[in-house]
Amino acid sequence: MKVTGYITRRRCIGKKLAFADIQIATNEDHDSDANRLDGGQNKTIQVVFHRGDPETDVWIDTLSSNIFPERNTALPYGGFVFLDLCDSSVEDRHGTKSYHVKSWELLQNPREEAIDNARNIGTGGISCSKYLKSRGEAFLKFNPQVSKNQLNMKRTMKRTHVSTSCRQQTEFSHGDNRAKALRAKIFAAWLMETFGRDKLAANGGVLDVAGGKGKLSIELSLQGKIPATIVDPLVRKHGDKLEPRDAKRIQKAQAPHPTLLPKEFNGSTFLVDCEHVVTESSILVGLHPDECTEDILDVALRYNKNVAVVPCCVFSGLFPLRALPNGKAIRTYEDFLEYLLLKDERLKWQDLGFEGRNIVIYLVS
Repeated sequence: MKVTGYITRRRCIGKKLAFADIQIATNEDHDSDANRLDGGQNKTIQVVFHRGDPETDVWIDTLSSNIFPERNTALPYGGFVFLDLCDSSVEDRHGTKSYHVKSWELLQNPREEAIDNARNIGTGGISCSKYLKSRGEAFLKFNPQVSKNQLNMKRTMKRTHVSTSCRQQTEFSHGDNRAKALRAKIFAAWLMETFGRDKLAANGGVLDVAGGKGKLSIELSLQGKIPATIVDPLVRKHGDKLEPRDAKRIQKAQAPHPTLLPKEFNGSTFLVDCEHVVTESSILVGLHPDECTEDILDVALRYNKNVAVVPCCVFSGLFPLRALPNGKAIRTYEDFLEYLLLKDERLKWQDLGFEGRNIVIYLVS
């Protein structure tokens, strides 16, 4: 049974189970099966993505088709989707009916539209406030019963939950803001000890990829008066300036102010306009740089640069084709570390000992 519709709610529970509420769309190309649903067109149904179900376990982890939605971001609010569902619904113990998904495709991704709307034409940077406003409006469009005050309350509760969760630390935790600041201090000190202050400060200085608010670059400036360029696509509320408190600390120490470059780092389009930024840098570094972790290593190896990167998330859903030489797909943190280390026999690793993911992969060229 094939239908199209809009995602109004979603919840992903790990790698094997996800739920979504779909508002059925009236579409002449795909609406022939909508009348077979309980209630027909112009209604909302619940669907289930289940990896391990004998009837629907046909998930193919490739870039071109049926990727299992392991994260909420894979099922964006307002996303327009095509769904191939099992013919009959299943009723749970609460009387809620749901349809199991056999295959699906995200036809329109409003997150990409929000990014385009928030992008600065001149610099290519993405405004956080404009992006979040656009996504909030998309949520309210499909959830009109939720007021803006309720949405703000929901965000506050989520932040409180995250703050509380950070107190219950595990080896997988990112830590709270204090832990993140300490992480930057430790990594900056390790960089100076391993590579030397003079080597780091040479040429254009450190290229801090996916540097966010610049915590690492600030520490390098304060600890060793080392110049740095922060590459990150998100433009925060202070634009191309640091937080006032950090700017004052740097000014008081008479240290170099980090340069902010609002660009998305990768091994292709970034180099078209900013190759000189790479070639003039002394080292490429990344502290939990998320999706661009592999790109940092690849670019550094291509240009024979010093490099030090602390991997964090694996993003197996975004990069399903990654595999070890024996064919094993990269799904765990340990597999990801092994995959990265195999890129060059000169690469080494060390445990930095701070909270959260703390293995640094580095090369002293």
